[in-house]
Amino acid sequence: MRYVADDGDNVVFHEFAHQLDFEDYAVDGTPLLESLRYRSWARVMSAEYEALRRASNSGEPTLIDQYGAKNPAEFFAVITELFFERPRELRGKHPALYDELRSFYHQDPATWQPGDGSSIAT
Repeated sequence: MRYVADDGDNVVFHEFAHQLDFEDYAVDGTPLLESLRYRSWARVMSAEYEALRRASNSGEPTLIDQYGAKNPAEFFAVITELFFERPRELRGKHPALYDELRSFYHQDPATWQPGDGSSIAT
């Protein structure tokens, strides 16, 4: 098995997301959030999840792995993979989704990659 750092597939991130999702003892695609974040999270995640399900049902290609259309828990796991593996693409095609994940993880991985004129703060 060969590891490709930016292919959008990463079992560690995927399973880590499931663990975070389970912190509230429910595997439902909604991890524990700061109290003011739930409304925004639900709005963005519901819209993006339904868009992925529609695309998956119609055979339309998507940036987000269509395995995420299986259920909200898998959706959270595959978008977490994408967030860390292909952040610029996710930010470009799904900016609201990227912003929710950036807020949740307190990270902005799109700025970590060389070539965008930014650097990681030390």
